[in-house]
Amino acid sequence: MKNYTRVVFSILATVVILSMLAAQCGAPATPETIVETVVVKETVEVEKEVVKEVEKIVTQEVEVEVVVTQEVEVEVEVVVTATPEPMAERPAAITIVDTNSGANFQWYWQNQVIPAIEDQLGIKVDYVVSKEAELIERMKAWEAGEGDSHLLFVKPGTIPKALGEGIELETLYPEKLDVIPNMEKNPTAYLETVLGTPIDGKGALYWRSQYALIYNSEYIKDPPTSWQEFYDRRDEWEGHIGIVRPDAKSGSSYRIPYSFLNAYVDMVDEDGNAIPLEELQQTEEWQDAWAKLQDFYTYGKQPLPAEPPNMFEDFNAGDTWISFYAMDYSLWSRHQGTMPPTIKSGFLAEGMAAGSDGYLIVPAGIPEEYKPVVYDVVNFLLSDDQQIRLITTMWQYTGTDIWDKIPGVVWDTIPAWEDMEPARLRIGNSEVKEYIKEFGPEELVP
Repeated sequence: MKNYTRVVFSILATVVILSMLAAQCGAPATPETIVETVVVKETVEVEKEVVKEVEKIVTQEVEVEVVVTQEVEVEVEVVVTATPEPMAERPAAITIVDTNSGANFQWYWQNQVIPAIEDQLGIKVDYVVSKEAELIERMKAWEAGEGDSHLLFVKPGTIPKALGEGIELETLYPEKLDVIPNMEKNPTAYLETVLGTPIDGKGALYWRSQYALIYNSEYIKDPPTSWQEFYDRRDEWEGHIGIVRPDAKSGSSYRIPYSFLNAYVDMVDEDGNAIPLEELQQTEEWQDAWAKLQDFYTYGKQPLPAEPPNMFEDFNAGDTWISFYAMDYSLWSRHQGTMPPTIKSGFLAEGMAAGSDGYLIVPAGIPEEYKPVVYDVVNFLLSDDQQIRLITTMWQYTGTDIWDKIPGVVWDTIPAWEDMEPARLRIGNSEVKEYIKEFGPEELVP
């Protein structure tokens, strides 16, 4: 508006000056004021034009200001948009440490599992066989985020032991179900507790190991279906019963006699609590059961094998016909040619000791970028394809409940899980177990 005022005043001043000059140089003034009127009219017309021009200018200036405002807003948006920090590169390789597998499953990992992981997931695996004590000590010495054993395959007891040593483990269930959905197929009870100790989802169940009656169908057409029948018919197989010595390193050293005793005497109460050994030994049931066990050992193939491979040699030689041993190892050995092709497995009703179930655990102390890769591997190992391969290749019960997907031919070789599970015997009385290991060589070996 200031520019508009200057223009108007400039025009008016010019008009006034011209009028004064005309009065001085021209004829005397007359009553007519047409010239002044005309000038005034022209001035008014000029003012209207100026107003229009000024309105145009003002309008243009306002439009320019709006454009500038928009440009400022765009600049602000660019500043607010931050560039994300680069993510750590996804590792292409992990280390799996195995403290559970025997020779058969070490073969399986190396020849079946690891190649499948590398082929289907594109993840390289460094497979390391170790011992529980060594692994625990190494983990205790780790600095946070620097652990170099990314996925651990362990026995059930390793989990509470590691937690008791202050080693942190990732909680997999139910927190990681979004990245390990196949874990939903694990039986919840196995994820909550192992060997009577709560583990609160710190491990995923890969397999369920089981002992069973093992016999050569070439010599035995009608195998026993209970421990008491096995004992009652001992004369039929005298000198051909395979019983691993109670001082052997193998878990069969105490699982065989513990399972036998369980058929005659309760070693835990109704709540699953162990009955003190001193109290048990005062009962008539225990004394009778222990005497039967001592007698049973005298019917075994002599000398009693020092370790399972010695017993397998006796099977191959035709000297041993029947035994109680790990079902998976016996049947796998049959396929490897280290046990006769006529070997079969059977069921003993009063209870058969469970073997060492297999758990997958993830230490919290490994680098964060490794964890998503490890979870992918765990989910892969729990997939239906891998679990079916496990039971059809190794004759080991699956860690997932997918019984309706397992080929029916499997149940022609091993007992159905619905029959096996109720008879699955846990070593619930550690005092009895330790007594067998300490005094068995003296009191049981003929």
